Amino acid sequence: MAKLKLIKIDGSFETEPVKLSPGLIAKELKQQPVFDAVLVEQASWRQGTHSILTKGEVRGGGKKPYKQKHTGKARQGSTRNPHFVGGGIVFGPKPNRNYSLKLNKKAHTAALHTVWSEKLASDNTHLVDQNLFNKTEGKTKVMMQFLKSAKLLDKNVLFVVNTLNTNLEQSTSNIKNVQVKHLDKVSVRDLMLANALLVEKEVLKALEGKFK
Repeated sequence: MAKLKLIKIDGSFETEPVKLSPGLIAKELKQQPVFDAVLVEQASWRQGTHSILTKGEVRGGGKKPYKQKHTGKARQGSTRNPHFVGGGIVFGPKPNRNYSLKLNKKAHTAALHTVWSEKLASDNTHLVDQNLFNKTEGKTKVMMQFLKSAKLLDKNVLFVVNTLNTNLEQSTSNIKNVQVKHLDKVSVRDLMLANALLVEKEVLKALEGKFK
């Protein structure tokens, strides 16, 4: 049975580890939903603000480039034609294109369950509580000292909480490699990019309800 230890403000651990409910660890790790979930998330970031110039929008080229006959070349009416360098683009991307993809709820839950299972079984995942958050007093200096004591300074740290804490948010806001996410807002990609995962104890109960 997987176990997690509660980490304290001085970087040490509680002696008694917390046993995880068997339902938190997926019986089968499904990689395809994980791939699909990350693809959907990245696609949603695309703004679709690209805009090419068509033949009618390119400036210049109103004058016929050379006379119709007796040049030995093919006749041309405008340098705005698509086959000229600097001419308009045919069927190029215009604004307001929707790149978003869809993933059904069951597949998204399977993706989250797979990634959470891998993370909860990892040695880089620890438990935290509101007591630790409050001891930071909202100070970056205290949080930096905690990360140093816990040997997490050089890692991408993700705090996953069930209740947002002002002290935690303030103490981490100026630290580049630290993120704070509510359980409902954390994505598959967030979990995968985290080298160290610090999970509030109450999150485990919420996850049990999500994955049952």
